Amino acid sequence: MTDRRLLRLAAAALAPWLLGLALLLPAAADAGILAGSTRLVYREGDGEHTLMIANTNDYPVLVQTWVDDGSGNPDTAQAPFVALPAVFRLQPKALQGLRVLYNEDPLPRDRESVFWLNLYEMPPTRAHDAGTPRVVLAMDTQLKIFYRPRQLPPMTTAEVAAKLRFTLRREGDLVYLICHNPTPYHASFTTLSVLAGKQAHAAAQQPDMMAPPFGEHTYRLPAFPPAAAGPLTVRFGLLDDQGTAQEHEALVDNPS
Repeated sequence: MTDRRLLRLAAAALAPWLLGLALLLPAAADAGILAGSTRLVYREGDGEHTLMIANTNDYPVLVQTWVDDGSGNPDTAQAPFVALPAVFRLQPKALQGLRVLYNEDPLPRDRESVFWLNLYEMPPTRAHDAGTPRVVLAMDTQLKIFYRPRQLPPMTTAEVAAKLRFTLRREGDLVYLICHNPTPYHASFTTLSVLAGKQAHAAAQQPDMMAPPFGEHTYRLPAFPPAAAGPLTVRFGLLDDQGTAQEHEALVDNPS
């Protein structure tokens, strides 16, 4: 079966889901394009991945695509992945298959590597809504691409969650939660909060909430008195390979 035939079949299968989701998200109309997945997991030895893109607007858009290290700048993009087509026009409510290919540049073999796929939407200078012109802005949607070496030990999201360690650091009135990740996988959080008694203290959201493999990441917490600090539990949402958040809990190692 040819690549073109496979692409047509994939588009036909995903069209009802993508367009149905677009109807459920009217607030996303200004955001423009919608991807069929929030992340791509590229395993060593994979050929290429196809990501379906839908234009949820009632006007055509021009889309530029590239892969980078998270900077969001196509002029300085350096990554071992290529997205094709690099530029395309997408009609209203239409679908486009995006091919993501690995160029075989060497990457670490003892851990995951992560890159960002950029979908930069350039709508017409003015879009019309019921005859009333309104100015629309270009937007850049970023999706993560995880490169996973073949030799990594298989781990479920729950197994990664069980390995994570959490500690607190106080600096005057400031309190920080530190996640220590001893696994070869990225730990992608949606939420993080520390439970002190019956009160939950949510970590401030950051552009990137990931704790890297064999590394750590720091999250700022609202201050709370040491007298209410122990025992402390961390409640967190951890994303799986499908981009679904799974809820987990862990104890803080140094609650005082």
